Amino acid sequence: MDNSRSSVQENINSMEFSKSNGLNLVSIIATLVIMAGTAPLASAQIYKYVDENGKVYFSDKPPAAAKEPEIVTFKQKKTTSSVQLPRVAKLEPIKNVRTGSAKTVLLENLKLEYDGDENAIGKTYKYTREASTRASKLRQSDKAPASPFPCLLAGDLTLGNARYIVKQVDFTESFNEAFEDNGYAVTTQKTFVMEQNSGTDLSLAAVITDVRLSHCGSRRASSLNTFTQNSTYLKVDWTVFDNLARKVVYKTTTEGGEYSFKKSARFNGAAISASQAFRQATEHLLAQPEFIEILLSSKTLDTSYTDQGISIDDIKITQGDSNTRFVKRTPLIEKASVTVRTAGGHGSGFVISNPGYVLTNHHVVGQNRQVIVIMGEQEHRATVVRSNPGRDVALLKLEKGFTAQSLHINADAVNLGEEIYVVGTPLDERLSFSISRGIISARRVLDQRQFYQTDAAVNPGNSGGPVFNGAGNVIGITVAGLFTSDGASKNINYVIPIMDALKALDIEPE
Repeated sequence: MDNSRSSVQENINSMEFSKSNGLNLVSIIATLVIMAGTAPLASAQIYKYVDENGKVYFSDKPPAAAKEPEIVTFKQKKTTSSVQLPRVAKLEPIKNVRTGSAKTVLLENLKLEYDGDENAIGKTYKYTREASTRASKLRQSDKAPASPFPCLLAGDLTLGNARYIVKQVDFTESFNEAFEDNGYAVTTQKTFVMEQNSGTDLSLAAVITDVRLSHCGSRRASSLNTFTQNSTYLKVDWTVFDNLARKVVYKTTTEGGEYSFKKSARFNGAAISASQAFRQATEHLLAQPEFIEILLSSKTLDTSYTDQGISIDDIKITQGDSNTRFVKRTPLIEKASVTVRTAGGHGSGFVISNPGYVLTNHHVVGQNRQVIVIMGEQEHRATVVRSNPGRDVALLKLEKGFTAQSLHINADAVNLGEEIYVVGTPLDERLSFSISRGIISARRVLDQRQFYQTDAAVNPGNSGGPVFNGAGNVIGITVAGLFTSDGASKNINYVIPIMDALKALDIEPE
């Protein structure tokens, strides 16, 4: 920086030291190097001479009166931390040229998980006193300075500094802008607050695994809301979750960088630099053909079930008598309604056929092959024999030849306004076989799937439980509901039609 070099020369010219001060050439050189800041100086020399009174002088210009001054030459060190951040090549995002066909995306989770040296993520610098005074007089509305301020090396940046800076950054805004500028749709918030996100096709998680920073600011600044000069490098691990398929469909790592340390100071420059570095990392994600293929692929996914290779030839699904009544069948329904326990929690289910076949939701069992099925006071091991994450249904089989009278189904479509009963284990395993009553409020299509909407009370834990018509026959499986921010039900809940559930598992009723 020219300003820094001029300041150094002025200070050197004005220095006067005597031997009695105890200062030596090493301290002078150190002062010169520190004051040079980030200026790209090469070799330098100063003149040392003694006047008639024995005083020692140092100057970058030859003295006019002194005889045979000693010339001291040394290599100046460059404080290059501000320009040694990893450089990231620019990659052009692949733009969307198919109008209206791209999937919607949501940046649902972002966190910093740096696992390197927490005390070596970068350097911090301070403006010179003169520059700091100038910077302190600038307001947010003021025009940026015409040239960068000179900076003095102040120390190392730690992970704590990085966490503080990251908290000030609206990464979602730069993420959304990158997608929208290239023709892709983003969702700023979930449409449904429930176990699955029906309003967005793809949810993305971003984990910052490496961060490098250079920061120069005012000496007395207590926050980032000042004029600063910054450079930022980020490495980001991306995980893409398909909300329709209920599974992770892509993982990758990208980098992003923004290098403005040697440019004019900007208000809140640290946040701006980190945000722009994250935008470049997002653009690098959009430059990957594999990810673009996922964005532009058909929204109708393969709905074939996952078959664990276990025969279900002995399964028999029967239709019920329409002349019965739910309240008359509750003793049987209680015995056939179950709680499904996994390591991560619990859901509900029901015996759909002998010997010991149980239907539940895919999201209840997740990736587990073995679960516990609780019937009354007894616990039974069960194996997941078939699962369809797209339709969110799973078929379990209890071990050791368990037999129980199974529930009957109703294969006919239900009518709007028809009274129904929801059975399950809401909230806590101790609340097994809880019954709530409501009506069929509407028929809905979500993610190109048919659902019944009901106002019957549904809570977490009800998922996978049976829904009955007035005759006590199963018409569907509870899958999800809308809840308030404090977890209360909004009485807008969804049921998978029983025939759709069986078809998704390639099961034909008799």
